[in-house]
Amino acid sequence: MELRSALMDRLNLSVSKEELVQSIAAIPAFQVDGTFNKQQYLSVLTYQRLKPELFEQMQEQQMLVQMTRQTLEDGVVVSDEDVANEFRRLNEKINLEYIPFAASAFRDQIKLSDEQFDTYYAEHQDQFRVAEQRALSFVQLDRNQYRNEVVVDEAEVQRYYERHLSQFAIQEQVAAAHILIMVSPEADEATVSARAALATSVLEKAQSGDFKKLAQQYSDDKATAANGGAIGFFARGTMDPTFEEAAFALQAGELSTVVKSRFGYHIIKGQGRIEAGFKALADVEAEVKEALITEESERLAYEDAMDAYNVNRKTGSLATIAEGLNLTVVETGLFERAAAIPAIGVNEDLTQRAFSTPAGSLIAPVRGAAGIYICEVAEIKEAHIPELSVVKAIVEVELLNGESVVLAQQQAEEALAKVIAGTPLRSVVPKGASLKETGLFSQTLGDFVPTLGNVLGLSEAAFSLTVKDAVAQQLFTAGDTFYVVRLKQLQPADPAGLTAEEFERIRSTVMTTQRDELLKAKIATLKESADVTIAPTILRSIEGN
Repeated sequence: MELRSALMDRLNLSVSKEELVQSIAAIPAFQVDGTFNKQQYLSVLTYQRLKPELFEQMQEQQMLVQMTRQTLEDGVVVSDEDVANEFRRLNEKINLEYIPFAASAFRDQIKLSDEQFDTYYAEHQDQFRVAEQRALSFVQLDRNQYRNEVVVDEAEVQRYYERHLSQFAIQEQVAAAHILIMVSPEADEATVSARAALATSVLEKAQSGDFKKLAQQYSDDKATAANGGAIGFFARGTMDPTFEEAAFALQAGELSTVVKSRFGYHIIKGQGRIEAGFKALADVEAEVKEALITEESERLAYEDAMDAYNVNRKTGSLATIAEGLNLTVVETGLFERAAAIPAIGVNEDLTQRAFSTPAGSLIAPVRGAAGIYICEVAEIKEAHIPELSVVKAIVEVELLNGESVVLAQQQAEEALAKVIAGTPLRSVVPKGASLKETGLFSQTLGDFVPTLGNVLGLSEAAFSLTVKDAVAQQLFTAGDTFYVVRLKQLQPADPAGLTAEEFERIRSTVMTTQRDELLKAKIATLKESADVTIAPTILRSIEGN
């Protein structure tokens, strides 16, 4: 059974023919000079490819949804006590005093044994595993040192330009302005039809009116509306496909029909066009020459590097290469495969070669961001788990962190037990800590508590404390800190001083909250019924989303 039938049966709802006619006649898109016009009605529906029978069914469904919501809400009654409780919730304030038991404050009290070190190390060895590492020695040939050797003639410039013509392409672009009548993806069919009708009406105005003023008045695109809807130039592939297709079909000054996109309905006005083509050589000559110089400089550097490598690769002597090229040998130090290479940076080609070349061997020249590198594998350190002595400082930190949290919680629990038994809070403050206060605050802050931040469960528990039962019966935790909390001050809120206007405003707020809760409960009941299916769009309408 569909929702419409189910609700009519369960809530005894129906829409009369007269009510349906009146609701349609009240839609501005179907009116001429403020009065319903049948020809306008049929014209708008024809443009939207809707038959009157289908639109009337959609309108009836929407009315039924509205009636359902109103019927469900009418059962909500807000008492004076409900209003008084809400006033107290909003205006009652409390001040908490608390002691923080921070784990860091107990670190100095922790004494670790050799057995603890051994046990932790044995149980967490994978945590300390070190991946294979390599170290390189290298020399770098800077391509910029070869720039003065490069001479570029006009024929080379012409050839480069022709070979790389796509690099200088100019994409076809158009400039456009638009008026957007936005439609939410969750909108029901009646709303969609009404927005489409508005778009049609705006298009008719735009055909003889001032597009800029209409955009300022009607467009839901706030980023462009103030500027008359102007978007500026854009290329293909940057806009919604439907919008883009329509915009590229327009000449300057030409208006589109109503265009549907995922955002809603658009009226588009063409404002200009840049035809596809290529930048002239004269406009990019300097860029071409720079590319040629860079390309040739790198070729010369690589050529020298290869010559030096080929002469020395059998001996594996990077020192000889450095001496011959008058360069300095640089050491990277050890690094892992997944890391950037020290003094070089990220170079996947070089990393792959470094981890596949034996120790003491040369690596053929590799291009990099800063030039050409000739490298030698200086050291290989296999993957391993370091001895405890190597990682003892790390183990110590982990142990201290864990043990200090345990001790902080233990001390906090003991302090809480004493305070519950009647010991003053100030008497159980641990060494190095101090008794703190939040200052007065209300429940309007939600889970946030001044000076503490968001501490799980604290705000809710704090407002249940009383002057008689002022101590919170549990610890509260944030990170590695535990809190013992006590109500120090209660500033009550007396609803007797409310004006009639304030009273009704709060009543309205409570009414809305209770209606929402009732709606959710009713909808949940309907959804649980085995014979009822609720369409998502109708469900969203009933829920008011």
